[in-house]
Amino acid sequence: MEKSYQKRLFELRDVEYASFQAKLTPTVPFELFIGVRVPKVRLLARELLKNPGYETFLEELPHKYYDENMLHGLLLSELKSYPECIALTDAFLPYVDNWAVCDIMSPKVLKKHKPELMEKIREWTASTETYTVRFGTEMLMLHFLDAVRLKASRYPQA
Repeated sequence: MEKSYQKRLFELRDVEYASFQAKLTPTVPFELFIGVRVPKVRLLARELLKNPGYETFLEELPHKYYDENMLHGLLLSELKSYPECIALTDAFLPYVDNWAVCDIMSPKVLKKHKPELMEKIREWTASTETYTVRFGTEMLMLHFLDAVRLKASRYPQA
């Protein structure tokens, strides 16, 4: 496949922003930052989801650039099928190597599948991979913390 996604990201490049991002994510080599601002990556993800072919990008792992990983995470966040989202997330998590890419992933479809999601969260948090554990913990907090707070608020502190 032609690297059209890479080309699109480079068209949106902001060199100063790449320097800024590199300082926030020192574990990623500077030359792997294209420098696309997150709102622009979000718009690109929404645009790409409207056209066939984005699935190929999600299957081409690993990606070279940090910004490609950000795009990947945002595409996963917009998927409508729970089984597809889980399968593609599981395939991507071993390549997540920094907090920013991990934290940008927040698949909306997960909130409609809490019983199945809890099983996946247990699997993710039992991993030996740092960012898989982080993602599982984030999903646990996002989808289940309010239920714990609500239950706790029914019992006043002594």
